Amino acid sequence: MIRSAPGIATRRPAVTAVSEAISRALDEAPVRALSDLDLLVELGQEFAQSIDIAATLDRAVERISGYMNAEAASVFLVDTQSGDLECRACAGPVDVTGLRINMGQGIVGRAAKENMCQLVRDVSQDPDFAGNVDARTGFRTRSILCTPLRTSGGVIGVLQVLNKLDGGLFGDHDQETLRVLASPTALAINNARLASNLLEQKRIKKELFMARRLQRSLLPRRRPAPFPVQGINLPAREVSGDFFDFFELPDGRIGFAVGDVSGKGMNAALLMVRTTSLLRWIGKAGQAPGQWLAQVNNELLSTVSDGMFICAAAGYLDPSERTLTWSNAGFPPPILHTADGGQQTFPAGAPPLAIIPQSGYANEQVSLDDGTMFFYSDGVTEARGDDGNMLEEAGLKALIASQAHGPAKSRLGRIVGQLRQRQLNDDTTLLVVDGGG
Repeated sequence: MIRSAPGIATRRPAVTAVSEAISRALDEAPVRALSDLDLLVELGQEFAQSIDIAATLDRAVERISGYMNAEAASVFLVDTQSGDLECRACAGPVDVTGLRINMGQGIVGRAAKENMCQLVRDVSQDPDFAGNVDARTGFRTRSILCTPLRTSGGVIGVLQVLNKLDGGLFGDHDQETLRVLASPTALAINNARLASNLLEQKRIKKELFMARRLQRSLLPRRRPAPFPVQGINLPAREVSGDFFDFFELPDGRIGFAVGDVSGKGMNAALLMVRTTSLLRWIGKAGQAPGQWLAQVNNELLSTVSDGMFICAAAGYLDPSERTLTWSNAGFPPPILHTADGGQQTFPAGAPPLAIIPQSGYANEQVSLDDGTMFFYSDGVTEARGDDGNMLEEAGLKALIASQAHGPAKSRLGRIVGQLRQRQLNDDTTLLVVDGGG
């Protein structure tokens, strides 16, 4: 017995659903032998207690084949991608597991396409019978009885039995019995698929949770005011393609990096982790920002594929001199807000990382004095207001000007508070470098 996983449909609902299906089938069917009912109940219980569809179907075809005195039995399921029918379980002298049949092809395909039971006492008299499987396996098919497996969503497969062992012919009673057995079988398949989907969703959710924890662990720990470099990352999904980092060097400078990986989801998140690690490891050498990015670019070019790239900026703040030196590889133009209320932007001087080899990236330098530099991902300027319009660069400049006073940490908090009132459709990252200390 395979126990139901936590968070998935438990055995009690499954048993109830199977019982209801059996009751419906019995209500519709004529009274039959008590042994029919016994088999129906036993199969229903087995189906309800298992979410292992392969093991369940193997057991089912063995039981059904033996009970109906058939030489062979099989279950074909519809491939949701191709629409073909594939044999997923069989019992008898020949193993045809994996055999694929086009919808509407042969008697099995006809049962699925027409959504009707098919009782063929003599296959030689049926023009749809294809003898290629018999020719290949040596098995001789004389008669076929098959019925569609139905759910509320339509036909999901076909249950089939072949040849009476005593040489007789399948009759109306056999057809009705197989039709009734198809009801809990279809329900079991559907239940197992739902359970499998839920398990997969739970696994993915757990992996995303662990990935997010890993990403958060890579972000620098928050530093109390008046530390001059502060940042925040708001992921649009469970994991983020944006990142920021800062760290102190032995000579007193503060290194920082901020970036945005192309794409969404797990691939972007994994590339973000690699890029962040490279930027920190190489940046601690203290070399010029342009050379720093060039070295990271060369490392990424050897591993990044599928057209992915990284827009990034990296540099150093010298708190004693209040000078900021950085290099920009395809990242949005940072905004300098000066002490007198003036603003200036600095466009990127080179393409993003992981696109083409670069011997070096241009270095930029400004004296911050009491001004503040704002680095931001495009998720900031793409934030939409109630009117549906994006914030854009002009709106961000106005927002920065409205929060011009106070330590960098508190200013960043107020700006983010304003951004949260908008619709954030992309990862949103903001890094503040303050010359006022």
